[in-house]
Amino acid sequence: MINMLDKDMSGMMGFNEFKELCQVLNGWKATFSSFDRDHSGTVESHELQQAISTMGYNLSPQAMNCIMKRYSTSGRIAFDDFVSCCVRLRALTDQFRRRDTTHSGNASFQYDDFIQVTMSV
Repeated sequence: MINMLDKDMSGMMGFNEFKELCQVLNGWKATFSSFDRDHSGTVESHELQQAISTMGYNLSPQAMNCIMKRYSTSGRIAFDDFVSCCVRLRALTDQFRRRDTTHSGNASFQYDDFIQVTMSV
């Protein structure tokens, strides 16, 4: 989470970065709570899809299946895993957008750059 918001690349979190982290976490908690309709502390696949869509991500069913395989237990995702998923989605999306200079939905990565991005998230 620190890497996600470490805008000055100091490896540490300053006050403003911490403040933004709190806001982001509160937003994710509100989103999660609004889709955890049975108040079980978990969301199901279709609820996760809606939550992710609400946050502005347009993912294919195949991408959603990958997320479910990685983060779910018995077809449900707990809040901690939801936060982990959100951190990774945001970080990967930010890295992708930096390389999608034409905003076309396409980005070029050199192999080493790709490894650095995916291993640091």
